[in-house]
Amino acid sequence: MDPLDTGALVGWKITDLGQRMVLRLQTMHREEDEEKHLRERAVLLDRNQAVLLANYLYEVTGQSKPQRRSLLQSLFGK
Repeated sequence: MDPLDTGALVGWKITDLGQRMVLRLQTMHREEDEEKHLRERAVLLDRNQAVLLANYLYEVTGQSKPQRRSLLQSLFGK
């Protein structure tokens, strides 16, 4: 395997383990023979790491975090 294993992110799934979670990343890779191969890698994160990753992704994409709706907003559709 190359030192930098590159591929396109095509899917992910989180398994909640309480204070930790497993993030499974699926990536598509093109080999030298032009065949495409799907790979899956599991990464163990604690909740703080997950929050830091989420905040970083919001920041680099220029997106804003979803705003929490109050109980009244939820009830009255605002």
